[in-house]
Amino acid sequence: MPDVTAGATVKLGPGTLKIGATGSAIDVSCLVNNAQVKTDRSQDDPTWHLCGTATQAPVTYAHTLEGNLDIDPTEATGLFALSWDQMGSEQDYEFTPNTEEGTAATGTLIIDPLDFGADEYGKTLNSDFAFVLTAAPTFTRTVVP
Repeated sequence: MPDVTAGATVKLGPGTLKIGATGSAIDVSCLVNNAQVKTDRSQDDPTWHLCGTATQAPVTYAHTLEGNLDIDPTEATGLFALSWDQMGSEQDYEFTPNTEEGTAATGTLIIDPLDFGADEYGKTLNSDFAFVLTAAPTFTRTVVP
């Protein structure tokens, strides 16, 4: 078994986030203010039977890629345009929170329109996002020496 340091931590950044088909993906890494792959667990109540036994309901998981980013509304081929022109479409993604540490999450997400505006005068236009993942992400781990 490899020697692993218990409690080893990794910081956010510098990293990458790419959305779109491989080879033509939009690199939005320099727009991202924060991002996380999140998982929501749900389970219905058990079914009780007359004899007193219960059948547990299955556990299901839903995954999202969530965060906040500065938008790029002037870019005809940017993420903002993609989010409005192809809303509801499935898009490939690759998210690497820290390129030095190397662990990446990949898969397919469903893109939703990004917000257009800012919270106050003079601030950078930005949007929160929560893109539904079509399946659990595939993690690629790089072993750091």
